[in-house]
Amino acid sequence: MERHPKHRKICELASLLCEGQLDEAGADELQQLVTTDAAALDLYVRYLELHCNLHWDFGMASVESSDAATAVAMPESADSMKGLLDELLAEASVQDSPVIERKRKSSSRRRAVALLTSSLVLLFVFASGSIWLNRQSTPTPQNIAENDAPQTETVTRNSENAHASDEDGMDIPAPPPELPSIDWAVAHDQPDPIAADSVEGHPTDRENAPVGVAYGRDEDIINAINTQVANGWEDWGFSPAPAADDFEWIRRVYLDLAGRIPTEAELESFLADESPDRDQKLVDRLLESPSFALHWSTNWMNLLVGRSPNPQVDRLTLQEYLYAVAERNGSWNGVVKDLIAAEGNPRENGAANFLVAHLNNQAVPATSYVARTLLGFQIQCAQCHQHPFYSVSQREFWELNSFFKQAVVTRVASSGDSDMPQVELRDRQTGGPTYYESRDGVMHAAFPRYNGTEVDEAETVSRRRQLAELLVEGEDPLVAQAFVNRTWSQLFGYGFTQPVDDLGPHNPPSHPELFATLSRSFVANDYDIKRLYRWICLSDAYRLSSRIADGNREDAPDQGNPPAFTRMYFKPLSPEQLYDSLLAVSGHSHRAVRNRERHVATRDGWVQQFVSSYENDENNESSHFDGTISQALVLMNGDLVDETISPDKNPFLVELIQTSLTDQEKFERVCIKVLSRKPTQKEQALFRQVLASLRDVKSAPERNTLLARRLSDLLWAYVNSSEFITNH
Repeated sequence: MERHPKHRKICELASLLCEGQLDEAGADELQQLVTTDAAALDLYVRYLELHCNLHWDFGMASVESSDAATAVAMPESADSMKGLLDELLAEASVQDSPVIERKRKSSSRRRAVALLTSSLVLLFVFASGSIWLNRQSTPTPQNIAENDAPQTETVTRNSENAHASDEDGMDIPAPPPELPSIDWAVAHDQPDPIAADSVEGHPTDRENAPVGVAYGRDEDIINAINTQVANGWEDWGFSPAPAADDFEWIRRVYLDLAGRIPTEAELESFLADESPDRDQKLVDRLLESPSFALHWSTNWMNLLVGRSPNPQVDRLTLQEYLYAVAERNGSWNGVVKDLIAAEGNPRENGAANFLVAHLNNQAVPATSYVARTLLGFQIQCAQCHQHPFYSVSQREFWELNSFFKQAVVTRVASSGDSDMPQVELRDRQTGGPTYYESRDGVMHAAFPRYNGTEVDEAETVSRRRQLAELLVEGEDPLVAQAFVNRTWSQLFGYGFTQPVDDLGPHNPPSHPELFATLSRSFVANDYDIKRLYRWICLSDAYRLSSRIADGNREDAPDQGNPPAFTRMYFKPLSPEQLYDSLLAVSGHSHRAVRNRERHVATRDGWVQQFVSSYENDENNESSHFDGTISQALVLMNGDLVDETISPDKNPFLVELIQTSLTDQEKFERVCIKVLSRKPTQKEQALFRQVLASLRDVKSAPERNTLLARRLSDLLWAYVNSSEFITNH
C-alpha cells in the first residue's frame, strides 16, 4: 500500500487513542480522517491490528517456552484475536466501507464513536489478558509485586489453591484477580515521577540562557576570557596563582597541543627567543605541526569509537580522516555532518567508523553516543523511562533514535588478501516510525524529530542527512557548546560543567556568560577548531601556575566545587601522552612523523594493556590507566621503560655519557630531559651524594660504566615520579 499523505498524523492519533490520551479535538480529527477517506481508514485499521497483536504477544511472552502446547496455541490465539478485531470493526460498520457522503454525516459520527468505543474495549480486554497471563506464569511470588494487585493477597490465594490441589489430587488454576477500576478521564501512560532534586527544562531550551557575544577578532575573544574569568575570581573572593614560569608553561602547552613533552632542543629554542610574542608564535607553530594533528585526532578517535578493538572498525582509517581535518584546519560542523551522514566501507571512508561501531542493539548505542559525544547531554536513561533530572521523555529518545532507522551495516565480500571482515554502512529504503515499549508494556510509535523539528520521512530521503543539517543550525547549537566545553576541559582539566558531557539545566555552567560567548564566537568563526585552541591557550587563565595558596585553596573542583580557574589544575597524562613522552625521553620522537601509521598501530597495541571492554549494550569500556597497580608495574619494569632507561638503547644516554660535560651537568640534563625544568636545590644535593661514590674509581672505563648506571637509575626515578605522569 502506498504511503498515505497523512500517514504520520493518523498513526499519532491512533497511538494516543490506544494509550487512552486522545482528547475530544483529536477524536474529531481522527473521525474526520477515517470517515472521509478509504485509504486512511485502511491505515487506521492496520495500525489498530498491529497494536493489538503487540499487546497480545506481550501477554503471551511470559508463558514458558518449554510448554509445547502453549507454543502451538499462541498463533491460533493471535488469529482468534484478529478475528475478534474484524468482528468488532464490522459491527462498527467501518471495514471495507466506501467514502461517506456529506449528507450521512450524523450516521458516520455514530459509527466513529462505535469504532472508538470498540477499540478501547478491545485494548482493555487485551491488557487484562496480559496481566492474567503474567500472574499465571510467574514462578515465585517475589515478581508478583510488580503487578497492581497486592502481593499478600496473591500469596494467600495461591496458598488456598495449593491446598485445594492437595485435597482433590489435581491442579486447579487460580482465578484471575479482580481488575482495578480504570478512570478513563486520566491518561494511563503517565510519565515517571521526577526526582525531588531535579530541574525543570529541556537541554535544548535556551530561553533563559545568557546571551553571549559573538566576537570576530581573536584579541576580543581572548580579552573576553580574561575579563569574565577575573570577574569570577572577584565574585568568589579568590586570588589567582602567579603566572607559570617558562619551563612549566612550555611543558604544559606541548602536552596539550603536541601530546608529548618538549625535547631539549625545543625547550632551548623557546628560552632563547626574547621576543614579546614568543608565546603566540609557539602556540601557532604547534597548532600547524603534525604533532597537533596526531594528538587531536587521537583524542577524538578514542571519544568516538573507544580504545577497545572492534573487528568492524578500522581505527587507523578513522584517525587518518580526523588527522586530515586537523591538518587542513577543517571546520567542526563539517566533521559532525560527515560522522552522522557517512556511508560506504569504513576502511575507505574513515568517518563511517563512528556509526559502524555503535549501530548494534537497535542503534541504541548510536543514539546515546551522538547525544553524549556530539551534543553534550546524556539521554541514555530515557531509553526506558522519563529522564530523572530534566524534561527528556522516552519518546524523545526514540525520536532521535528514529533518525538511524534506515542505517544498516551489511557484510560485503573481502577485498584483496585481507582476512578482516568487510562491512558497509548504507541507508535502506524504509520509512515510518520506530516502535518502542514503555514500562507498562504499551507499544508506541516515534517519528524522526529533533528539537521539535520534524523531517521528511519518505523512504527515499536520508534521515541522517537531515539530522546532520539540523544539528548545526542556529547561532549557538548544542554541537558547538559540546565541543567548546570539551576543548576547555581538555586544556584545563575541568569544563564549565562536570561532567563535561552533561549540559542539562540541572547542571549549570560555572561561567555561563563566558561559555555562551565562546560557543557563539566559535560558530561565528565557522567552527574553526584551531582558533578555539588559540583563544584558550593565549588567555591569562591558561598561563597561571598550578600552585595552591591561601587565596585559591577553596578553588577545588575535585571536591565538588565549581571551578574558578584560579590556577592550572593537575591533569594525569593519557596513555598515549605517556607513550609519546617516553619516546621523546629516549630520543625517538621522530618515529611519529616518519611513519605515522606504524607508530599509531604500535602505540595502540601498548595502550591495550590498560583497556577493558564491558561488552554491554552501551559499548562501554574502562581504563586501568589511572594510578592502578598495572600502570605502576608497566612504569617500573615495562619493555618501553626498559628501552628508555637503557644506556645502550637510549641515544640520549649514549650521547650524554660520551660528552665532555661535568657529572653534575649530566645529572641536570637528565632532569631537563624528563621534567622540562632545572633541578631544585634538594635534587642538586642528592646528585652530589650520588657522585661521591664515583670519586674513588680510578679506571676510566669502570667509572663510565658506573656513571651510566647512575644516570639510568636517575632517569628511571624521574620517569616513575608523579611529576612526570602529570600535566600541570
